[in-house]
Amino acid sequence: MDLIRDLQACRAATLDLVGQGDPELWFTQPHPQLSPIGWHVGHIAYTEALWLLPEAGRPALGNPALFRADGLPKAERGEALPSAATLLTYLAEVRTAVLHRLQQGNWAPEARVGHFILQHESQHAETMALARQLLRWPGEQPPLKPVPGGEAEALEIPAGQYGIGYDGAEALDNEQPAYTVEIAGFRLGTGPITQGVYGRFMAAGGYHQPAWWSPEGWAWRQTLTLEQPCYWQPGRPQLPVCGVSYYEAEACCRFLGKRLPTEIEWEVAMTSQGLPQAAGRGGMLGQVWEWTASWFAPYPGFRPFPYAGYSAAYFDQAHRVLRGGSWVTRPWARRPSFRNWYAPDTREIFAGFRWAESL
Repeated sequence: MDLIRDLQACRAATLDLVGQGDPELWFTQPHPQLSPIGWHVGHIAYTEALWLLPEAGRPALGNPALFRADGLPKAERGEALPSAATLLTYLAEVRTAVLHRLQQGNWAPEARVGHFILQHESQHAETMALARQLLRWPGEQPPLKPVPGGEAEALEIPAGQYGIGYDGAEALDNEQPAYTVEIAGFRLGTGPITQGVYGRFMAAGGYHQPAWWSPEGWAWRQTLTLEQPCYWQPGRPQLPVCGVSYYEAEACCRFLGKRLPTEIEWEVAMTSQGLPQAAGRGGMLGQVWEWTASWFAPYPGFRPFPYAGYSAAYFDQAHRVLRGGSWVTRPWARRPSFRNWYAPDTREIFAGFRWAESL
């Protein structure tokens, strides 16, 4: 069954990820907004058991609230975790029970539930990769590739009606339902902003000129000592910028005389009549997540799945949408309709941006 194949492939990648580096770092909180790596390992197993195993058949590990997203505060999770070996055993026990149930042949989960579990593990694996980066594990410099094409190259999207969203079994609740929107014409850069372009912003005093920042962005900027993105790689101007907040992306676009695209514009550009092939020269999906100008909000007719707060808890006008995926995003969480979201002051994620302008 495809679900078994995909679960095994996803798990192999997760085990490879957590098998690198010092297990003692599993218990260290890498950032105030993130949980320790060990917590993610346990949470992946806990969530898989919750949705794919009957209650009587779920392996247990200590405090049942430990691995719930609404359980202990993130700063307290590291001290409450069992050993790395115990966590890996728990992960394996849950998977063994899940595979046994799936292989019986007389039960299969609802397709959306199976895809949710795959994407859930993929998303937490990306967060663990981010934690490793912040903890400076060996070999964790983002392996970014040069952005092909000239910095002024753009896709030109005519005004019209376009389909947005996705109703397939893989879709998360915030991607649904698909609907039609009418938009004005616009241009979108064929690739993410490079370090060379961003370097001009820095050289022009970008971090010290309030004229290029929104009032909210400048207020945030003044609380920090910033001179460059988180994952700046000197001497490599063709790499995409990686590790910027929404505020930094917005300010650089204003410096360039451009703006950030809305998430609708971004998706239209990715999916309209042959454009993904043309735009592929700039690496549309897979280098860095890309900030958009849109607040994370429900689509018309939104219905929560698999539980009420999965996406809806973040429809709070405090999170901006990112699109595309990064170098560590797995295939189960990589598609043009996929919506990621973070607070606009978050800069530790593998995020960049591209410019847009109205026609």
